Amino acid sequence: MTLPTPTPAPASWLELPDGRMFWLKTSCSVGRLPENDLFLDLPALSRRHALLTAEGEGYTLSDLHSRNGTFLNGAAITRPVLLRDGDEVRFGDAAVRYRCTRRLDPVAPAVDVAATQRLDHVRERLCWLLLVDVVGFTTLNDRLGSEAAVRQMQAWITAIRPLIERHQGHINGYLGDAIFAYWLADTTPAAALLDSLRAIEAWRPASPLVFRVVVHHGKVLFTHNDRGEELTGQDVNFVFRSEKLAKTFGVSNLFSEAAVQSLGLTSSASPCGQSAIDGMSGTYAFSTLPSGQVP
Repeated sequence: MTLPTPTPAPASWLELPDGRMFWLKTSCSVGRLPENDLFLDLPALSRRHALLTAEGEGYTLSDLHSRNGTFLNGAAITRPVLLRDGDEVRFGDAAVRYRCTRRLDPVAPAVDVAATQRLDHVRERLCWLLLVDVVGFTTLNDRLGSEAAVRQMQAWITAIRPLIERHQGHINGYLGDAIFAYWLADTTPAAALLDSLRAIEAWRPASPLVFRVVVHHGKVLFTHNDRGEELTGQDVNFVFRSEKLAKTFGVSNLFSEAAVQSLGLTSSASPCGQSAIDGMSGTYAFSTLPSGQVP
């Protein structure tokens, strides 16, 4: 299964050191002068330090002969470079992170775990997986127009991001109208994910967009390549293939049986039913938390 092309949404932004998100336009200058698009009043920055320019589906970063240099993932840049989601950019001593909505295919060819365990850059970890998916964004885009719909998506991303990251969650990708995140189960207590889910459910009534939440627990293969960190494996596939079941069952939050058991929700979750999953054998049980009440 390959995800559909992402719906129109804010394409790219910078996560600033103070937690703010700076949304990029066609061309954005960075520097110490107030007239820059991104004004950072820091002594290490030059007056006009760097430039980010839209190129096709991404952004190119250029250093403007700055005094203290511009760095991409720790290496000084000497010519324009294309940014990838998750890249760390440093202007002098100010570090920011480049993020963008991107196409993410969670279904990868079968991987021989025994063979990949010999490779230093491939790891198998037990994780909680979270998919938060906006409902009806294409319809909203048609009704309000792309500019107004994008503003609502920007507000949604800005508000929900800290609800994940402040509770030890890691956002792996922004998928146009969805967010895919994970918690490492071997180093993070279940309470951290539950705290995040409580925060998300408490915020839901104020959200500018309607959304669904899917939670699963399983093994994930982590690999690093020129696109950054990639998560693959059957349990990743499971999450994305389960998302449509939330609509089928008519619930705003959906938990796999593995998630219910690992999070200790057996007594509070209500069964939704069982369903087959495309490409996987057998049937799987799913539950929901009525009214989004996370214990």
